[in-house]
Amino acid sequence: MGKLTESELKKQLKTKVFSRIYLLYGTEQLYVKSYTKLLVEAVAGKHPSEFNYHVFKGEIDLDSFASAVQVVPFMSEYNCVVAGDVFFDSMQKDELDSFAKIVSNTAEGTVLIITMPSYIPKKNNAAFNALAKQVEKSGSVCVFDALSRSALEKYVAKWANANGKQISRINASKLIDFCGEDLNLLKNEIDKICAYSKTDEVQYSDIEKLATVNLETKIFALSDAVIRGEGEKAFKTLDNLFYQREEPIPMLSVLANSYIDAYRIRIADECGVASTEVAADFDYKKRAFALDKARRATRGISTDALRKCLDALADADERFKSTSVNYRLAMEQLIARLLLIFKEGRDYA
Repeated sequence: MGKLTESELKKQLKTKVFSRIYLLYGTEQLYVKSYTKLLVEAVAGKHPSEFNYHVFKGEIDLDSFASAVQVVPFMSEYNCVVAGDVFFDSMQKDELDSFAKIVSNTAEGTVLIITMPSYIPKKNNAAFNALAKQVEKSGSVCVFDALSRSALEKYVAKWANANGKQISRINASKLIDFCGEDLNLLKNEIDKICAYSKTDEVQYSDIEKLATVNLETKIFALSDAVIRGEGEKAFKTLDNLFYQREEPIPMLSVLANSYIDAYRIRIADECGVASTEVAADFDYKKRAFALDKARRATRGISTDALRKCLDALADADERFKSTSVNYRLAMEQLIARLLLIFKEGRDYA
């Protein structure tokens, strides 16, 4: 009982000695989805009977849910109840209290699986946090957090092999740089690339040609061009972003985050604070590499210039959210302002 590691969950699946209640959630939602499926199959079989298998999703009927967890197994060892992607963030206090009470009264012979394969409750959701603690006392909580870069590379290689292809560690890393660290997206991308690749090994040219580049990577290319003073490349990248119909406010948000990373690591370096401490204080987790990237990209720029860039980004954010604005023109003006600040900052760094 309590928090369950992946290996411990695998052991339960193999031995079929189950907890009465499970809570599966985390940022690695492919894991959540996969282990939910495996757990359901282990408890109820690949073709579960409608008498012993009950599924609830989203905004659930609490009366029906309460009845389901009290069902006595019929010609089966277990009654399996799945509550998926429950809308905890929008539930009223009395509904949350009722849900918690129903969970605590789960009958013997029932295995209740509360799973979040596509919905992550907010970190400050007191009700969900209280539910997690409740489940820890009488069941098992499995949290699937972000994987390390090396673990992601191994998964990409594994999926390539499953498609009859090989991929080098360098190219697996490049694919992650292009697409981000979401396992669902990475699997879809490597499957697609392997289907089109004409050779036994996935080449960088295949990745460059076929991979779907995520917004953060696109914006990093934009900020990198600005920092390097490459105005033509910066405006061409911005033009491509608008051509691809990326939303301006998320574009601005990701752009601002790259400058915040740069400023944080700059101040930390000036104060003699280790980057690991910065990553821990600001909850970077597996994104600590972003600080090193930001440090390298802004090495030749003054701290004062970084502050001015943050001011420019804050001004743009206020304009975007408080007035009717021509987003294309506003972004072009912002990029021009950032380029000028960096030119001046480089001159006097």
